[in-house]
Amino acid sequence: MRLKVLFILISLILAGCANSLVYSPALNLSHKPIAEKEVDIQAGVEMMPETRPSGLKGRNSTVGINGKITYGFSNSFNLALSAWGDIEGRDSFIRTGYSLNAQFIDSLNPSSRIIIIPRIGLLFTENQISAYGLTTSIVYQKELNRRVGYYLGGGIIWGYKSFYLSKNKNNEERLPMGFGLLANLGFVWQMSDAMRLNAEINPVYQINTFDKNQQLIISPQIGIAYTIR
Repeated sequence: MRLKVLFILISLILAGCANSLVYSPALNLSHKPIAEKEVDIQAGVEMMPETRPSGLKGRNSTVGINGKITYGFSNSFNLALSAWGDIEGRDSFIRTGYSLNAQFIDSLNPSSRIIIIPRIGLLFTENQISAYGLTTSIVYQKELNRRVGYYLGGGIIWGYKSFYLSKNKNNEERLPMGFGLLANLGFVWQMSDAMRLNAEINPVYQINTFDKNQQLIISPQIGIAYTIR
């Protein structure tokens, strides 16, 4: 009994009360891979998908800002810390998120490569952890010339709030989680040796197994970045 009470208290502490949460599917890849000991700093604006659009009236996505800092541990591996937040204030809570991203880079030739990008994320309302997420994407990147390139790929998303049954709006007891399919289409313009512009269109087909609904959400993003070489 004490153990059960402890689990309930932990769930209440970790669970926020927001109607919906937001996440960032943006990749913001550099034109060339981040090399060993290089640091890349990025910031952007995007339409972030809502995890439970039915909880908020109106659109399935919300205007937000994002940022990312990446460090190159080698020429074929780097780690990044990403952060994002809702700037529209569509819910009564401040909604933010953070993720740790890795890039495993396999060069096909000097101008193209395959990149595997696993990500683990935390979604917050106010200062409380409200949900967790996992994403893995496989991306093909191509440099058209020394200034311009593109990348495209896809992946799988899985998000959950807890492993305890909760009641949805239909009074059904279900696990509060869902999953989705993600596509990424990005464009890179290397404006100078250090600065670049990224533009992306990221369609997400998400399946909410808790509320038993699905949404196709288009998440465009534009950002600017600077690489410290």
